[in-house]
Formats: sequence, C-alpha cells, structure tokens
Amino acid sequence: MQRYIAKRLLYSLLILLLVTVLVFVMVRIIPGDPIRAAMQQNVDLTDNKIVEEVRARYGLDRPIHVQFAIWLRDFLRGDWGKSLQTGEPVLNMFWRRLPITLELFVGATLWAWIIGFPLGLIGALKRNSFLDASLTTVAIAGVSIPSFWEGILLIYLFAVLFRIFPPSGFVPLFEDPWMNLKSILMPTFVMGTHSAGLLARYVRSSLLEVLRQDFVRTARAKGVPEKVVILTHTAKPAMIPVVTVIGLAWSYFVAGSFLVEYVFAIPGLGRMGVDAIFARDFPVIQAILMAVAVNVLLMNLLVDILYGYLDPRVRVH
Repeated sequence: MQRYIAKRLLYSLLILLLVTVLVFVMVRIIPGDPIRAAMQQNVDLTDNKIVEEVRARYGLDRPIHVQFAIWLRDFLRGDWGKSLQTGEPVLNMFWRRLPITLELFVGATLWAWIIGFPLGLIGALKRNSFLDASLTTVAIAGVSIPSFWEGILLIYLFAVLFRIFPPSGFVPLFEDPWMNLKSILMPTFVMGTHSAGLLARYVRSSLLEVLRQDFVRTARAKGVPEKVVILTHTAKPAMIPVVTVIGLAWSYFVAGSFLVEYVFAIPGLGRMGVDAIFARDFPVIQAILMAVAVNVLLMNLLVDILYGYLDPRVRVH
C-alpha cells in the first residue's frame, strides 16, 4: 500500500509542476495590459515612464522564464506577490477568504450526501417502479439546471417573494451563527444539488450492479436479513465508483464557487477570483488557479488511495 501511495504522489507532483507552468503562461497571455488596467484610475497612462517603472517593480520587464523562476521561488516561500488593485499581499487575501469558501464546500457536501445517497439507495431498492422513475427525474434535473439560474430562482422565491433568507451577503459564523446559517443555506444548496444528482445516479447504478453478484444471492439464500445484506455485503463494493463521484463533486465545488459566490455576493475565493479576472490582477489570478489545481490534485490522490483501500486489486496496477 505504501508503494502504491508513493507512486500516486509522484504522479500528482509531476502533474502539479506541469499545471504550474500552464497557469503562469496562461495568465501572461490574457489580453490587455494588467499594469495599465490597475493604474488607469490613479495616474496619467500617457506617461510611459511611470508605467515602465511600475512594470519593472513587478518584474514584468524580464524574460518570461526568469519571471517564472522568481515567481515559483517566492511562491514556495510563501510570498505570493501583491494585488495590483489594492497592493495587499495576496497570501493575506487568500487566508482571509479561505474559511468562507471552505464553509460553502462543507455545506454543499452535506447537501449532496443528504439528497444524493437516499435518492440513489431508494432508486436501487425500488428499481423500475414509479418512485424510481420520479427520483431519477429529480436527479437528472439536479444535474442539468445551471447553477447561476438556480441561484437567481432561489433568490427570487425565498428572498424576494417570501423573504425567508437574505438575497446576498455573508455573515461570519462566530459573529452570528443563526444569520450565518441563513446566509449560506441557499448558496450551499445550489452548489450541492448538481453533485447530489450525480451521486444519486452513481449510487443507484453501483448498488444495482453489486446486488446482481453471486455473493449477494448466496447471502440472501442463507436467510441473511435484507438490511444486513445492504449495509454489510454491498456497501463496500458499491462505494468504489461512488468515491469517484465524491472526488469529482469536490472538484466541481471549486468551479461552482466562482458562479455561486458571485451571484450571492459572498466574499470567498471564488468571488476574489472573478474580480481579479475582470481587473486583470494576475498575482491574484495565479494564486486562485494554483489553489484550484492543488485542490483537484489532492482530491484525485485521496480517491486513488481510497480505491486501494476499498479494492486491493487496484494496488497491483
């Protein structure tokens, strides 16, 4: 198992290095001049001398491979640069907004599990019934509805029409727990419904596949209660494809947070990334993209490790 984990970790590090190069290059080829975009409200942009001085201060006058080497060295040391818009260290901005986004991730994961697992389990146990067809329709709808449209719809229904939840904004947990819950309930539900639909479909198909296996029929023939068959004999084998969906869902939450945080005006990492893209604030964009890449790679590594635990045959490959 240790050798298996070491190989997966090595692959992840190689991919991370490649992603790091791609992130740096892609940010540099975004149309427009980030220095002029950041300075347009502060100085006369016709004065090229001032523009070039600022460009030199950020090291943008050097060859791109030199810029990359300096940026990578500083990034690994914890110096993520300063925002072109505010002048604030990017690392400080990141740590301040990270707890907000993590809270959304945890809430979205809970919604995905609370909705997805029961729908998939009931659909598998009541397969080909009217209830199964209804739950399948709900799951497909959850996957198909765009996050931004669902968010706008929920804001209209529960914030404008019925005035149950606030339409936007965020209240910290330790400042007011009740208002914090009300402020994140709709955003986390929007982020969780897409993953809940995927999870329900995979749980259903995985359970149906396992329930057809010979060892399940043998357990039933021996008189083992159905509840024990489901919880003991089928749970672990059925979890293998489900683990993949959970990993993909967590990766989706990263992308989904950009839209959801922007729609609900939540000051998390997603909102910070969107604002940075509009402002061409490349130090912030690089930090956000690196955070997204590390999150996806860590989740894939965790899924691979869980594969090895759930199915020992995976470790030999």
